[in-house]
Amino acid sequence: MRLARKFTLALVLLAVAVISGLQYIQVRRELERSALDMQLDHRLLGHTLAGAIGKAWQLAGEREALTLLHQSNRFQEQVHLRWVWLDGGPGTPPMGSFPPRLLAALRSGMDGSMVDPSPEPGLLHSYTPVVINGTRLGAIEITESLGEQRMHVRTVVMGTIAATAAITLAFLIAAMAMGRRLVGEPVQQLVQLADRIGRGDLTARVRLPQKRGDELTTLASAMNRMGEQLEETRARLASETAARLSAVDHLRHADRLTTVGKLASGVAHELGTPLNVVMGRAKMISSGEAEGEEVGECANIISQQAQHMTGIIRQLLDFARRRPLQRATEDVQELVERSLSLLRPMASKRSVALEAQVPAGLAVEVDGGQVQQVLTNLVMNGLQAMKRPGTLRVRAVEERAAPPEALGGPVADYVRLDVEDEGEGIPADVLPHVFEPFFTTKDVGEGTGLGLSVSYGLVRDHGGWIAVRSEPGRGSCFSIYLPRGGS
Repeated sequence: MRLARKFTLALVLLAVAVISGLQYIQVRRELERSALDMQLDHRLLGHTLAGAIGKAWQLAGEREALTLLHQSNRFQEQVHLRWVWLDGGPGTPPMGSFPPRLLAALRSGMDGSMVDPSPEPGLLHSYTPVVINGTRLGAIEITESLGEQRMHVRTVVMGTIAATAAITLAFLIAAMAMGRRLVGEPVQQLVQLADRIGRGDLTARVRLPQKRGDELTTLASAMNRMGEQLEETRARLASETAARLSAVDHLRHADRLTTVGKLASGVAHELGTPLNVVMGRAKMISSGEAEGEEVGECANIISQQAQHMTGIIRQLLDFARRRPLQRATEDVQELVERSLSLLRPMASKRSVALEAQVPAGLAVEVDGGQVQQVLTNLVMNGLQAMKRPGTLRVRAVEERAAPPEALGGPVADYVRLDVEDEGEGIPADVLPHVFEPFFTTKDVGEGTGLGLSVSYGLVRDHGGWIAVRSEPGRGSCFSIYLPRGGS
């Protein structure tokens, strides 16, 4: 409503200025008219008396003429009459107080007047020249107090002020009502609409009568269309986001299954030994070679080996199973050992030793399956990069670090998992592209180029990142940064 009040105030100030100007002009005209009427009255009275005084002067002499003038004061309550000589002869009053222009006009036979402000509220002196016997020049002085004129002026001014105040008040009330109806209420509705849209309520609409046909109606229609378009865009974005998330989930699961396929040969080799033991003990029982207590011992051995094989298969199936993101407190040492246990057969075939250097008691709040997938991808890449026997190490340390500039964020506590191999290393020109989707330097059939990209996405979902350092011929080190206590 502040806009409506400002609009109303501006209109009222403009109206007051215009009305005040008009009233000022009217008061000035009234004052000028009042002064002119007073002078005209004096002139009329002066000329009327001038004829009578001149006649009496000729017929009865000076004494009778002046007596007639003095007697006229009895019938004039507002004015005072007296005779003055203007020719400088006997009886002429001092002319020092007369304005020179007035004296010159009177001596030329013209009427004149002047205002004497010294006695409050001031006196108006009017003079009507009279020639006596053709020899001497005198004048009838008519004096009137300006008190009534001042009272008249005060009355006119007070009336003007009262009228201006009344008009201003009426205009203010009308302007406030019109401003509220034409500006205030529509603007308030538009503000509420913008606030609701800002809070995410894209179904909000404002309805202003189309017959108004003003800019606020146009703005309301534009904001309604904006809300509709935003609602459509949000629905489309939600649909696209859901589709992208589903695609990412499928992609991550496909990468997990690809990893399972790579692990299958190693798992099959791992199952070979217990299967041979089971078959051998079963033959001893069926052929009768085992008798007495040996039968029970063989049965126990078969049971143990079956449990061992079941554990291996369950571990592989757990790794391959799709499940939603579920964060929980995970012991880093157990998480690393669980990941390496699936990879030891593959590492053994390549004559590579897997070494874990993880302090006890270190924990993070993560989805264990997803972090295991990341570790598995990085360890498998390290194994494939090692063309000769060696050692692949997985270390864990606590570190206070700042995220990369591309991610942003304050310095915080992280758990850093290093996967360090003794492979061929990564060329400097390839290093910036290793996390790009479908980028791979492996031979056809050995990789899809998604492993590192998927791994980076999984770590980013946990509020961390993956850093890499490598030197051709001396191996690579991939460092996983996970927030201490989760994100």
